[in-house]
Amino acid sequence: MRISTMTLYDTSKFQLGNLTSNLARANTIMSTQKRINTLSDDPVGLTQVLDLKASINCIEQIDKDIEVGRTWLVGCETALNNINDQILEAKLLSLQMANASVSTTNRVDAAKTVQKIIDQVKSLGNTQINGNYIFAGTKTDLIPFTYNDDNEPSEVIYNGDNSSFKIKTDKYSTLKVGRDGQEIFNEEKIKIDTTNNIIVFKEDIGKGKNSEITIKAEVPSGTYTHDELAVVVRNTMNFASNQSGNKIKYNVTYDKDQQKFEIQDNGTPHGYFRFDLLWDTGESSRIIDVTTTGIIKDDVNIDIINATALIHETPEPSGTAQLGFMWNEQKSTWTVFNDPGFDLPFEISGTSTKIELDITGNGISDIVINLDTPVEDDNTIAFDIVAGSNDHSIGPELGFSSTDIFSIPPTSDTKVPIISINNTNNILDFEETTITGNSTTCAAVIPNGNYSNMDEFASAIEKAMELKSANNINYSVKYSKTNQKFIIKESGSELNELNLLWLGGVNNTRTQNLGKILGYDITTNNTGVTSHISDSKVILFNITADNNKINFKELLDGESPDAVSELTADIPAKEYSTAAELATAIEKAMEEKSQTQGNNINYNVSYNDITNKFTIKQDSNNQKKLDELKLLWKSGLNSDTNCAQVIGFDLEDEYLKAPQGKKVSWGVFNTLFDLKKALETDDIDGITRAMTRLDTHYESILSDTSDTGIKYNRIETKKQIMAEAKLSFTQRRSEIEDADIVAGILNLEAIKTAYNAALNSTAKIMNLSLVNYI
Repeated sequence: MRISTMTLYDTSKFQLGNLTSNLARANTIMSTQKRINTLSDDPVGLTQVLDLKASINCIEQIDKDIEVGRTWLVGCETALNNINDQILEAKLLSLQMANASVSTTNRVDAAKTVQKIIDQVKSLGNTQINGNYIFAGTKTDLIPFTYNDDNEPSEVIYNGDNSSFKIKTDKYSTLKVGRDGQEIFNEEKIKIDTTNNIIVFKEDIGKGKNSEITIKAEVPSGTYTHDELAVVVRNTMNFASNQSGNKIKYNVTYDKDQQKFEIQDNGTPHGYFRFDLLWDTGESSRIIDVTTTGIIKDDVNIDIINATALIHETPEPSGTAQLGFMWNEQKSTWTVFNDPGFDLPFEISGTSTKIELDITGNGISDIVINLDTPVEDDNTIAFDIVAGSNDHSIGPELGFSSTDIFSIPPTSDTKVPIISINNTNNILDFEETTITGNSTTCAAVIPNGNYSNMDEFASAIEKAMELKSANNINYSVKYSKTNQKFIIKESGSELNELNLLWLGGVNNTRTQNLGKILGYDITTNNTGVTSHISDSKVILFNITADNNKINFKELLDGESPDAVSELTADIPAKEYSTAAELATAIEKAMEEKSQTQGNNINYNVSYNDITNKFTIKQDSNNQKKLDELKLLWKSGLNSDTNCAQVIGFDLEDEYLKAPQGKKVSWGVFNTLFDLKKALETDDIDGITRAMTRLDTHYESILSDTSDTGIKYNRIETKKQIMAEAKLSFTQRRSEIEDADIVAGILNLEAIKTAYNAALNSTAKIMNLSLVNYI
């Protein structure tokens, strides 16, 4: 078969083109020394090369971050070490200044040194690396620590945030190399020991001075978080109250958002209850646990004239060997027993109503004991003495200053008398008819005044009738709490009749007014017998539409007074025979309104027969706890028709809020400022407290320093791993991408030879074609 010249030409042309392309690719490989220069060279290999290149670039960026991290960590570790040096200097200075032999002037001078330490620590807190603040969190362009007042600084303010500057240590992981300055310089835990473990509080159940109990409790030593400290203080107070007080249950909480501690009773005491947190006076010398034999305890009134004289304590536990005094009627002396070390004489001259103790021997009474009623022979009085000592209070750790703080529920400002007697209602006209038939009209004058209880009032009527009796009759006037009525009768059998002359006496108006108070029907005289009982229950309180409102607000935790609706309790308008009955009505009215608000707060409203005052507070039986209760006597919507004056309250708003400390910060700056203040005020207790806290700060900074060192080691290890990974990826990329130079040269030469041969062959074909054409 004949092959045409044209076919031979096209075939040669195609082969020459392929060889030309092969020659160009071979030249490119030799010039770039890369096996893969285009996608078509090796699609799979090129994909692998691109992946390896991306990995290498990532490693190179991470390597740069690691270098930055190394610099930051070195700077951080150096700063932390220097801060601990300053803390150690402050600790050594505190040890020197806590010595009792150091003068006030020396301590004041030391306070200046502490200020320099504060300046230095603040400067270290503002350490920069390449213009970035390493203790500012992620706000690295802001100065993290500044004074609240550059001229008279008392606080260091943190301006950074609570995140930490990070670097990438691999594709998916990061490492914190910067620091949250607040976390570094403020502690989340505090150490409690004998320098700061005392809490002294006083409980008062409203039954007179002798019902006030001062309790000293010791918080167990240990290291606590805020929440843990709240729990241990609560348990300590509850245990101490159960052992030495009124068995009250307390709630101690920590608000993380406000950074404040709060202390309150849980509402279990019925009626009036006040507790005082004695941060200031708690460790003053005091007398506790008065006991008596043959003497009414409430009749004993002890006044400490010179507390500094009480330098000796009676043995613990309380009641073991109380300092006591026994009355000797014959000698008119008080015999002393269980003297704890005051060198009191065996017998002290006195009276049956008074003892004066000169403990210091300077001729001036240091303690005076007064008795309301004379004592009898061999009657005794005894008590325990708690001597004054250093404070060691836990108050500052809870955010409470040295000022005493008290918690009192809203209580009547003035006494609410059961009966008020004046010249309009102080006469009782009565007639005595003896068994012989003789009749005499008498007018008993009841002393004017406010009577706090019915028994007292009944006794005053009884004495007034006996005083005016024409026949020296003994009378009995009693009030029955059961049926709420009076009984007036002869105590004996001298009379044939005792007539109460509500209409027939010479003092009709005044007698009738008294009759109304006593519950008698004054439209007719009580006659014909010697015993008369009230016709109706005695009315003590008259509640009408003009005085039956209570405006109040219930604030739950975190609520603003302006955002809470005002509630109005409506006390049923009626006559009330007892203060307890009125208290119950107020309680129910407030609870009903609370229920409509959705809070469902239970209240405890009570009347104290001793203080003659009403108390309004939240009951303990509540799922919800009020942060604050406001009684709006003045600003309420019904201020003109409220019951404030009926129950003894002034027309001023009142509120009940649990004692709350200031914002708590257990930071190194706070400790140093506290130390400075303690030195300036010559407060040795404050100096020793600061020493304990400085120990905690030193350990905390040391831990942070160690953590920084660990991070540095990790980052060094990571740097080595990244270098090895980079080398491995680079080698793998080279294996895939780089050309074999020797093989490339041989290949190029072979292609050149083939190319030249193809050129010669093509030239011959072209010559043949021209001959045929000619």
